[in-house]
Amino acid sequence: MITDKKSDIEHLTEVLIAQLKYHEELLQCTCELKEMVTEDYDSDRMDKIIHERGLLIDRITSSKKYYDSIKENINFADNNVGNSYTETLLQQIRHVLNTTVTLDAENISLVKEYMKDITLNLEKIQENRHFINDLKKHNSNQPLFVDVCG
Repeated sequence: MITDKKSDIEHLTEVLIAQLKYHEELLQCTCELKEMVTEDYDSDRMDKIIHERGLLIDRITSSKKYYDSIKENINFADNNVGNSYTETLLQQIRHVLNTTVTLDAENISLVKEYMKDITLNLEKIQENRHFINDLKKHNSNQPLFVDVCG
């Protein structure tokens, strides 16, 4: 019975370590995404990063569900050492996740600002097209030669 609990806690610890690794990879992807948005935009690279982030989020979600199901079966009151190490891992995960969420909020804000700029530029282009079309219409109605002398 004691060895089962010890192996369960070890297994839970392995799951948490994997979760921490996934969260750190997610943070790295988020940092790369922010760098791409602020400095050098490469659409192919950005697509790859966004796809990789999606896969990591899926892994984190399934890993969290697995962790929750294991945690229900373990009584942490029997093992303070396992409990303290687990809590340390959970704190690290929370810290990395909070950093990721903060960066995501910054990325969203930057992207929204870029979208706003793009929309304004597209509106200006549309206005210029209308202006040019109006000029073409007026030019076609005017005589080719203007009598300057009256």
